[in-house]
Amino acid sequence: MRAFSDLLETVTPAAATTAARSLTTTASVKTALKITSTDATRDALIDALIPRVTQDIVDWCRLARDGAGTAPTFGSETLRATFRTTSGYRGAELFLPWRLPVSSITSVVEDGVTLSAGTDYVLKGAMAGRIERLSDSAAIEWSTAKIVVVFVAGYSVSTSLATNIDPAIEAAAIEQVKGQLFGADRDPTIRSENVPDVAAISYSVPGGDVMGAHVLLPAVRDMLAPWRNPAP
Repeated sequence: MRAFSDLLETVTPAAATTAARSLTTTASVKTALKITSTDATRDALIDALIPRVTQDIVDWCRLARDGAGTAPTFGSETLRATFRTTSGYRGAELFLPWRLPVSSITSVVEDGVTLSAGTDYVLKGAMAGRIERLSDSAAIEWSTAKIVVVFVAGYSVSTSLATNIDPAIEAAAIEQVKGQLFGADRDPTIRSENVPDVAAISYSVPGGDVMGAHVLLPAVRDMLAPWRNPAP
């Protein structure tokens, strides 16, 4: 059975700066599009697109918001998850609120007792997002009492998030920025264009038969699949 927290709190938030929250940079987008560093004609548009694309990706991946409704981020944050007392069965694993990767567990307090890492519980991998209860190295059920877990999740923002993010996430962000950048140069109402014996063009548009109801391109969604919360 999956046990999810009743409350998520942000203990130490990531910085609110663009560098600490953006999944890529204007320089990286320009490099991918083979735009020279001295060509600044599209810099303002790329600068504007990156935060929008970052938010679209965060939303699509279903990163968990805290109890205060603070916008989630892929940037590293210290979080507190509270699993309140319940009469239901919890099983041997607690699923932490969806923020990946989970880099460390700061503390686990079960029914007022602080547990020991490696002896009483173990983190089941950075990308698993869950912790397993142990006794004599064997998995046992978590109690139904109140459990509070303080953990660190997300990628380092010591320099910038884009510098430390998984390359696949940044590549997805660049691909989406590229699609929207090219889309800015064309009529968004066009679904298909056919010039006999010259060319036939069909555009991907939000809500259309190619992109469906999603803002993100299909290739971008495929790239981000490992980071999407499986629980809506």
